[in-house]
Amino acid sequence: MSLSLSITSPYDNVLFVGPDYKNHRGGIGAVLSIYSKNISPFNFIATNTYKNKLYEMLYFSGSLLRLFFLLVRNRQITIVHIHGAKDGSILRKFFVGFVAKKLFARKIVFHIHAGAFDECYQNGNPLYRFMCRFLVNNSEALVVLSGRWNNFFEQNFRIRKLLVIKNPVEHKRPVLVSRKKDAEVVFLFLGRIADHKGIFDLVDLIVREQKTLRGKCKFLIGGNHEVERLKNTIAEGGIGDLAEYIGWVQDDEKDKFFYQSDYFILPTYEEAMPMTILEAFSFGKPVITTPVGSIPEVVENSKNGILFTPGDMNQLKKILFDVIDDRSGYDCMRKHAMNTATYYYPESIKSDLEKLYSEIS
Repeated sequence: MSLSLSITSPYDNVLFVGPDYKNHRGGIGAVLSIYSKNISPFNFIATNTYKNKLYEMLYFSGSLLRLFFLLVRNRQITIVHIHGAKDGSILRKFFVGFVAKKLFARKIVFHIHAGAFDECYQNGNPLYRFMCRFLVNNSEALVVLSGRWNNFFEQNFRIRKLLVIKNPVEHKRPVLVSRKKDAEVVFLFLGRIADHKGIFDLVDLIVREQKTLRGKCKFLIGGNHEVERLKNTIAEGGIGDLAEYIGWVQDDEKDKFFYQSDYFILPTYEEAMPMTILEAFSFGKPVITTPVGSIPEVVENSKNGILFTPGDMNQLKKILFDVIDDRSGYDCMRKHAMNTATYYYPESIKSDLEKLYSEIS
């Protein structure tokens, strides 16, 4: 019997490679987690697990061995779908791509999730640029999150096939309860606690405006990385009653905080397509964010969210006071947010994946 006749699922011959999705700490892991729940079989090898550097080096060495032996014994795997970002992710995925393409002649798909891939490539050293070119130029298909990448990749790489596949978001059950006029407005931030996410800009703004904001709103902040710096800034600014660090939240705990919030806020400087924005929409939460990366393709100003210039805290201050003082447009925005989420449900993303695999098989 031929190989093609033995395949009963569009995913039988596909191996997914990326960060651990069971205890993920970022957007790629969130995407792969949704894939794992909606794709069968979900053949997968994790390349990193968000622990210390020594452990990660040993873990990745084991991942390469698992990849090697899997491709030796399972000749049905003909496509290796590599999910990557930038920096250290490129190094790991280079070795994965080399093993799959050069040692076993498998077809590879490189799926880029980084919002600043172009900047990292242009500013990278020759070795880094070589690894990027290897991954892109040797891929049967390059998957990006937005059409804005087309010119960059066409000008800098030899692309066989370039296509956009959206990040998926799970179905949620929004709770449409009218807000009381005198209730505190709850803003939720989830993401990496770092300057490029704009979270410290936001906290500094809360410190400066705390007298006016107190009693009117509350900020819930979840994430990882510079946690101690965040806690110290909150404590030193005397805003513990206004801003609360809720830790790194996942699954049911994350759902709980989305249900508690009124708006999702992401004052970021750099993004591709943030999973947290799509998640917020699935809960019917309007988003306050910046028009960077692919965000303008999903967030429509004054319709399902509000956009402001990155780093412009005067503009953000006005937005915060506007949504606190005037709540008349909230119900309309959250309905638009829920409607936007439907375009990113797993069913439509699966059809794009299956079409891709069929075309390159």
